[in-house]
Amino acid sequence: MTVKELCAQEGVNLCYFDGSEWHSPGFFNPALKVLAIDINLSEQDQKQVALHELGHKEHTPVQYEINRELCELQADRSMIHHLLGEELKTMDDVSEFNYVHFMERYNLKTIANEAMVIEEYKVFAEEKGYFYENRS
Repeated sequence: MTVKELCAQEGVNLCYFDGSEWHSPGFFNPALKVLAIDINLSEQDQKQVALHELGHKEHTPVQYEINRELCELQADRSMIHHLLGEELKTMDDVSEFNYVHFMERYNLKTIANEAMVIEEYKVFAEEKGYFYENRS
């Protein structure tokens, strides 16, 4: 799914900006229902940023102010969930999934991201009736 299709599905408007001088590759404005993404990013990075930012869709400004770290983790999990779901749909045998390669492909580097990838994989694998096996 493209970023444009994702925004249409989520009912938000998409705009691009030159993020060369900006502190973030993207942002979501819930009041205006606008997702803004740095035009200088690759298509893959734009999609990853879009999925993360849309993970903030249900966060209120007060929630974000009180517990920014939790909101960021929830947005990361949402992004990972969607990226992983798309990847697993392309695989003939999801037991062949290698979470380290997945993390490298999407530049996921934190221990929290690693835990999320493994947990989300377990959820998808269990839904499909596959036995989870740690493949690093």
